[in-house]
Amino acid sequence: MFTGLIQDVGRIRAVDPAAGGMRLTVSTRLDLRAVRTGDSIAVDGVCLTVVGRSGDAFRAEVSPETLRRSTLATARPGGEVNLETALKMSDPLGGHLVSGHVDGTGEIAEILPEGNSWRYRAWKYSMSSGARGSSIQSNCQ
Repeated sequence: MFTGLIQDVGRIRAVDPAAGGMRLTVSTRLDLRAVRTGDSIAVDGVCLTVVGRSGDAFRAEVSPETLRRSTLATARPGGEVNLETALKMSDPLGGHLVSGHVDGTGEIAEILPEGNSWRYRAWKYSMSSGARGSSIQSNCQ
């Protein structure tokens, strides 16, 4: 589980083919010393399993199904991705509970400035409170 509160913006170092999907290598300023193979990290809101790490980077494999249902199919070396490590039971919960299991992508129809924030209008779609990994409050009308 995740909170939807982005902890870092990582940079994609490499995108390599793997079992019909891809293997991403992502560099980050997150402290990866405690991250182990098998741990989960949300990459642009998608829960991925760490398959390796080295220095300031981790590797994760993305299945063909995840590529079809998320924005990760467009990942390219040099691109930026939102990152969040998995929630521990002792962590404060400052956002929403977000699973990182992606059902599909949506389309923003309009972005309007509103004070110090923005109002997004999306095509009507049921959301479980996440966009590229960031916790949002959605109100479908």
